[in-house]
Amino acid sequence: MVMASIVPRYTAAAVRRFPDDGLRYEVIRGELFVSPAPGTPHQRLVTELVARLHHYVFRHGLGEVLPGPFEIEFARDTAVQPDVLVLLPERKAQLTVTRLYGAPSLAVEIVSYSSKRTDRLQKRELYQVEGVDEYWVVDPELRRVERWRPGAATPELLTDRLAWAPRPGVAPLVIELGDLFGRAWAGLEPIRRPRPRR
Repeated sequence: MVMASIVPRYTAAAVRRFPDDGLRYEVIRGELFVSPAPGTPHQRLVTELVARLHHYVFRHGLGEVLPGPFEIEFARDTAVQPDVLVLLPERKAQLTVTRLYGAPSLAVEIVSYSSKRTDRLQKRELYQVEGVDEYWVVDPELRRVERWRPGAATPELLTDRLAWAPRPGVAPLVIELGDLFGRAWAGLEPIRRPRPRR
């Protein structure tokens, strides 16, 4: 007799009871994803993007910017914590004291070695299905941004300049990516992983 393996199914409520141990716990359609604490380039990118987005959104009265970790609950078994999110006014009714219920206007994930697959596959599919207007996958090592929109089969790959235009008639926010990634890596040596022994 062959025993079928049972994959544990998690809920957002169950994941919230996990210990506060420096790891990021997220759940997508009942599947648990765990990420270690981020490194310096990652956190610098979060700081830079939050500052630039906040300045732009505040100046034009376009809503609110929140840095992660901040929880978005899409369903009982789906809750994630993007690195940065933006809420335009029409989505602010979904915001509560503890979390956001439903799609933000913009979600940003800064990929790390351990999160590349999750950010590019599971989270990307989730954000597209749930109606996030734009999703940016920011890759510090490749120094590029992948911009996804609902229904897109492939991302727009940006290496020089990122322009975000959330409202017609409002000048877009333009981010020079060379400057952004230069600030993320300033004074740091790129990661050199040891080669496996033969």
